[in-house]
Amino acid sequence: MPNDPSKERLLSLPFPLRHSRNIYSLDPTSLFTEGKDFFGDGSHKNKKGVRPHADVSIVDIGALRVLATRTTPCISTEQGEGFSTFSMSYAGDVHQYRDGRTIQTIEPGDTHLSPRSGGVADLGHFSGIICQIDHKRLRRTINTVSGKEQEINLAEPRVFKGSSAGKESTAARHLWSYLSYVDQVLTESNDLAAGLGLDDQIYRLLALSLIQATGDLERVKQRWRSANRTWNNALDELVDYIRANAHLNLTLTDLEEQSHFSGRRLQYLFKERFECTPMQFVRRERLSTAMERLQTASPHTTVTQIARECGYRFTSNFTTDFQREFGITPSVVLRTSQRGRD
Repeated sequence: MPNDPSKERLLSLPFPLRHSRNIYSLDPTSLFTEGKDFFGDGSHKNKKGVRPHADVSIVDIGALRVLATRTTPCISTEQGEGFSTFSMSYAGDVHQYRDGRTIQTIEPGDTHLSPRSGGVADLGHFSGIICQIDHKRLRRTINTVSGKEQEINLAEPRVFKGSSAGKESTAARHLWSYLSYVDQVLTESNDLAAGLGLDDQIYRLLALSLIQATGDLERVKQRWRSANRTWNNALDELVDYIRANAHLNLTLTDLEEQSHFSGRRLQYLFKERFECTPMQFVRRERLSTAMERLQTASPHTTVTQIARECGYRFTSNFTTDFQREFGITPSVVLRTSQRGRD
């Protein structure tokens, strides 16, 4: 209805991520009945007799599916053992979350991490980001970043305030700046997000937010500052590991776990020795592997096959990256090498 005040309010809210694969305009109460169950189980109900409406934009950031959404008021309940819903409120109304033990108030600018254990969100108008967080991956990231086992209860809902300088807010606020950068990357290529490990960085920032909430962030910073400044066998072994596994979707957390260096220390060491970041080094090695396979390919091998073997989902993205790195297309390299063996 053109004069529906809820619709007018909805359209006035900013949309956080614009470069998406699909955009849906729907009734959120139908999400679990019309095949649009984006993640998890649960339900969305009408509030005060008003049928809600949502615009949903889907963005895949590596292995992380992100929903940028604008919704009118509704009641949301979610289930899903081993997962939490992470929501970042960009604009809209104040809303409440209840789980039987806790009542939390979430304001525009706040971020909220809620386990999928039957808690109920009483939503007003909402514009923001929603994604599904895997507890196993988050726990691993927390312990790797921290350098020790952290006693953080992921079954506890948490609010990170965006409007204050409290101990739970600083790291979470960086997520907004980071998502702005992600949006710019997505303008060029959806597949580039996976190649750069952008989803891993979201988990790392969330892990730092949780570590900061425990008051342990200063110890972690001290660990980063006191890292050994000499090259040693562990770092050489890490380079060998990257070269052997460059075809995999390696992340900075993988490199930290393998080397036992902090992410900050790895950034410094790779910049000092290779004049690039660790993830840029991974990308270079992946493309070098592709070059070797193109130059030694059998007569029936295709560029698409080699792209997939080297961790690329889309041949077009592989071709773009390859040409930037070597100044020649992979198809030319493949044709030349195959012709030379005829």
